[in-house]
Amino acid sequence: VPDGKDFMIYTTRKNTMFTRACFSDKVHHSASRCISWSTPMGLSFEHTNLFLGRASEKRLVELWGPRLAKCPRGWYMLSDRGFFDTARFYPNMNHQKTPKFLSGRDQFMTDEISADRRICKLRYTCEVAFSRVTKTKGLRDVISNDFFPLLDSMNDW
Repeated sequence: VPDGKDFMIYTTRKNTMFTRACFSDKVHHSASRCISWSTPMGLSFEHTNLFLGRASEKRLVELWGPRLAKCPRGWYMLSDRGFFDTARFYPNMNHQKTPKFLSGRDQFMTDEISADRRICKLRYTCEVAFSRVTKTKGLRDVISNDFFPLLDSMNDW
């Protein structure tokens, strides 16, 4: 179960290139982004390093692809919509189950709702497990510049 997380960080306006590279459309703020893969039981088994917030989740999955060979062949990845169409980056071509898209319609069909409910119910463990990471004092709210050298280590822990 992959899940992306953006940790909001302070940036100064002195270096506009750095500020633009940090801007995350996900949280509308400067951020560091990582992706964590966990089992449906909530055990984390892989995560990316922290990248500046401008890097897309799809691009990070592509970059991390060779390390994802540890995902057993034939296992499904329960992903949210941000990871749609990233199965090609998994060396074992793991199929992904993502919630449906409206695609210009006003509402979902009944069978789509029940299928999405099962997927979202299983994804809940991942969301809960990853929410614990943000309870670490240094990783919640907006992270001060003092923590920046330790940020990757805090994410690893």
